Amino acid sequence: MLSVEEALTRILTEIQPLDTISLPLDQAIGSILAQDIIAHEAIPPFDNSAMDGFALLSKDSKPKQDQPARLRVIGSVAAGYVSQTRVEEGTAMRIMTGAPVPPGADAIIQVELTNSDGSQSDWVEILHEVSPGNNIRPAGEDMQNGQKVLQRGQEIGAWEIGILATLGYAHIDVIRAPQVAILGTGDEVVDLDVELQPGQIRNSNSYLLEAAVRRAGGIPHRLGIARDTSENLREKLGAALNYDLILTSGGVSVGDFDLVKDIMHEQGQMNFWRINMKPGKPVAFGHISGVPLLGLPGNPVSSAVTFELFGRPVIRKLQGYTQLLRPQIDVIVENGIQETARRRHYIRAHVTWQQGRFIARTTGNQGSHIMTSLLQANALLVIPEGGAIIKPGGSVKALMLDWPESETTA
Repeated sequence: MLSVEEALTRILTEIQPLDTISLPLDQAIGSILAQDIIAHEAIPPFDNSAMDGFALLSKDSKPKQDQPARLRVIGSVAAGYVSQTRVEEGTAMRIMTGAPVPPGADAIIQVELTNSDGSQSDWVEILHEVSPGNNIRPAGEDMQNGQKVLQRGQEIGAWEIGILATLGYAHIDVIRAPQVAILGTGDEVVDLDVELQPGQIRNSNSYLLEAAVRRAGGIPHRLGIARDTSENLREKLGAALNYDLILTSGGVSVGDFDLVKDIMHEQGQMNFWRINMKPGKPVAFGHISGVPLLGLPGNPVSSAVTFELFGRPVIRKLQGYTQLLRPQIDVIVENGIQETARRRHYIRAHVTWQQGRFIARTTGNQGSHIMTSLLQANALLVIPEGGAIIKPGGSVKALMLDWPESETTA
């Protein structure tokens, strides 16, 4: 059997980012940039005021004979307007936040440090000496003309949208989101609207994977359930060949009716189908007619865990991400673990931040059929091959599915 690292490397070697499309900026959130973003102008494009106040020559702010400087007000400038009047020695101009600095002025003094008879007054007292550049935001302070501001491979979040809008990018080249076919397998599996008969289970895996694919940034398509015949499975897989990735659940173990591997050998290539891990040993990877297929186990927890370890990185690489894997951190195990399995075990746990440490509690029964063990899990504790006994207070690595919140204890 392959190690988790060997399997992941073999999978990702076969996956390349998808092609590039152009999206309107308001539809680009969550996408990955397929181009470097260059500023074609300085931001801000002109020197502007950081405060409501007065534009003046800094040398005119000095007291005279221990009295505040008194300057003649020659006009005002608001944001969105440009003053043609020059500020000269002995004069000042009212200015609003964001307004272009009028010619001649080399400083802005905030209104709180001045005294006058009101907004219509033709004079102002300067109550505080200021230096050149005071409260002036110079052109290009944020971004220089020609500067690379964002680079290919970055995810577009809300802040990136703001940068792109500031620079005037109404459309943006991104790597398109992968279209992912999801196929359940097995005669025992029925859809949600079917009344269960003895021996049947609902098709929960397809819905779980649909949500997981969407959360990972892919576009999921449930293709129903393939029955335990080669003919039906060929038909269902044939319908999946128009997608960028095929995810199956079940049908990749060693049973007489586990047919996914057979069809992969028949119509494409089987790369591997067993990994030295728990839960989720029977994971298959290969291609059918050039489309990558990741066959996940049928047990629901195994399907969920193996998607996190293998399916999510595949979808992220198809999208052009450079950071493919979840972060790992050291955690303190509060309730201890005793594991004798020879395979690497991924144990569902809830991690919180307490008194300067990450504390993990396992989520109960760790059977691969116990779906409720997933409910509170925001991490997978990594128990190495060969098993381990982790006493309460011991430390292990945790693969973080979500960052923990702080928890106050009495």
